[in-house]
Amino acid sequence: MLFFSVAWSIWLLRNDVIFKQKIPDYDTLFFLIVTRLYLWLKAIEPDFPHSSSDLLRFAEGLIRWTNSQTLRTGVMWSPPMTNRFKWNVDGSSSRKPGPSGIGGVLRNHHGILLGIFSLSVGILDSNVVELRTVIKAIELSASNCFLHHKHIIIEFDSANVISWMNNPNNRPWIHHKLFSSAKRLASCFDSITYTHFYRESNHMADHLAKQGVHRISDFVDWL
Repeated sequence: MLFFSVAWSIWLLRNDVIFKQKIPDYDTLFFLIVTRLYLWLKAIEPDFPHSSSDLLRFAEGLIRWTNSQTLRTGVMWSPPMTNRFKWNVDGSSSRKPGPSGIGGVLRNHHGILLGIFSLSVGILDSNVVELRTVIKAIELSASNCFLHHKHIIIEFDSANVISWMNNPNNRPWIHHKLFSSAKRLASCFDSITYTHFYRESNHMADHLAKQGVHRISDFVDWL
């Protein structure tokens, strides 16, 4: 199964390079290989005991993409309720302010990946990066008709931005255009809930955000 995931992913990349003149991104290629491997294994064997996050973390350890991290005790990702969809998003800045990236993953109540994104957002401070991450998740959800009139959850690790999204009186006026866009797009859904989730247990979104710092072009994929 791994062979077919590798071969198919490389074939798609080859087509993008030849026919769309895209620049190869081998970090993204690796991520898609692991993601497709998980989805195909799950389709063949519904009782497959590992998540895509498990596979990604294991592979990252093998090739030393990241240093080992200490998880906060008792903090684990949990799936949303039936017929709800959860974004886990994160932002990354190399300095404050500095070159920044954002990333996120969308899952359903089975924990199955539905969509991912990773992109650069320029030179920003950490609070604005986290805000841009949330706005991007809302924009992508609004662009997908399947998610219209559904309940959307967005989890991330920024108490400030959660306060801004949940309480309009706390919002900095300088970012009013972003908040107005979020309010307009929110009408596409039955509800949007913003919740806190520690970065240490949000590996996939954290990795995509760090990739985004160095991206030349945006990466968005619906799986």
